[in-house]
Parts: sequence; C-alpha cells; structure tokens
Amino acid sequence: MIKVIQNQFKRIYNTNRAFFITFGIWFILIASILLLFTKRESFQFINSHHSLSADILMTLNTYVGDGICIIALAVVFCFLKKWNFAKGIFGTYVFSGLVCCVLKSIFHAERPAAMFKGDQTFHVVSWLPVAYANSFPSGHTTSAFAMAATVAIISKDKRIGLFCFVLAALTGYSRIYLGQHFLEDVAFGSLLGVGTTCIYFILMPMISFNKRPVSNFKFPQIKWMGAVLPVMIDRNRPKHEDHSKHG
Repeated sequence: MIKVIQNQFKRIYNTNRAFFITFGIWFILIASILLLFTKRESFQFINSHHSLSADILMTLNTYVGDGICIIALAVVFCFLKKWNFAKGIFGTYVFSGLVCCVLKSIFHAERPAAMFKGDQTFHVVSWLPVAYANSFPSGHTTSAFAMAATVAIISKDKRIGLFCFVLAALTGYSRIYLGQHFLEDVAFGSLLGVGTTCIYFILMPMISFNKRPVSNFKFPQIKWMGAVLPVMIDRNRPKHEDHSKHG
C-alpha cells in the first residue's frame, strides 16, 4: 500500500514539476521569514504598504479564494464539458475546506483586527467586512492553492500551473494586505491547499477502484454536492466581530 501511494505521488509530482518546485521555493521563503521575524512584524510590514490602486487590486484578487468564485469556476468547466477539471476543483475545494474548518475550530486564533484594535496604522478597506476570530489557517488561501494545484495537476501545462500559482500566491498576500490574516495563516493555508489536493488525487482513484494511471484522473461523480455546497460557499466569508467564524 505504501509503495502504491509513493508511486501515485510521483506521478502527481511529474504531471507538473514546475508548479511543485515553485511552491516549494515559496514555502521555504515564507518559513524563513517566519523564523526571522515575529508574527506582528511580518504582518505590519505587508499591511503598512498600501495605496488605493492596490486596495482595489487586492480586493479583486482575494475573491480568487472565495467559495463562490471556486464553485463558479467548476460550473464553467461543466459547461465546457471539462468534467475532470470540474470534479477535481469541486472535490479538492470541499476536502481542503472541511479540513480547514476543523483546524479553525480547534485553534480559535484571533485575527489581526483583534490584535491591532485601536491601532491607527492597521489598514483595512471600507468596502469589506473585517473578521476578528478563527484566523488560523487562512480559508481563502487554502481554497486558492487547492484550486491552483488541481488545475496544474490535471492540465500538466507548466505555463498554466505557474499562472495558477501566481494567482494563489497573490490571494494569500491579499489576505494580509487587507488585514484579514497573519503570514503564518497564509503559509499553512497554502501548504494545506496543496497537501490536501495531493491526498485527494492519490486516494480518489484508489477509492473508485480505478486501475488506470493517476494522470487520467477519472473520478466518480460527487453526489452529495447539494448537501455541502451551501456550507462550503459560506465558510470563507468574513463576518463581523460577534459572529466571525471563517475566512
């Protein structure tokens, strides 16, 4: 069984090495920053550099990791009859989201808005609600990297994989820029998104008794979409202080 899993992982890695190598470099760099600087210092450095044009750009980019955007992308692939993309994006979104929600409920970490309450240097935009609780890990970052890894694995195109990585990385950056998360939330969210995606692509062919190579990615239909879809769409929406749960 272990050897089968190892072979499956190698196949997944070989589908788009550029994406996984780039992600490895990204994660090592962020981990180094986390070791060299405090949680407060790394957040303030990113959050304090802002402008109106960047506010708009980061607001648009943060929605890449929003549940509505992810589901909409899956629906678009359905209309295009790209079933592997549609099922893969939805499946990894649900899987990574469930794990993310469990971790949020375990850690109950406060968000930057709680730590910097009353601090005049704390930057947020007026058109987005600010969340105060359940910071770790970042749900938007998790979703964005799960989507990026899914598209990179299925497409096998190095350029598409790198483009999706850039979108996901900017989503993570936007979460700090907009005052919603700390760097450690984003770092672990990116690892969680890519990690759960790899696990999904390893396990699903085995669960469906698919004996073809993992590069074919033929998965069973997701019959419980109606039950989990409302919950998963809502999980990344930041709410006000008294009701903040996810994001």
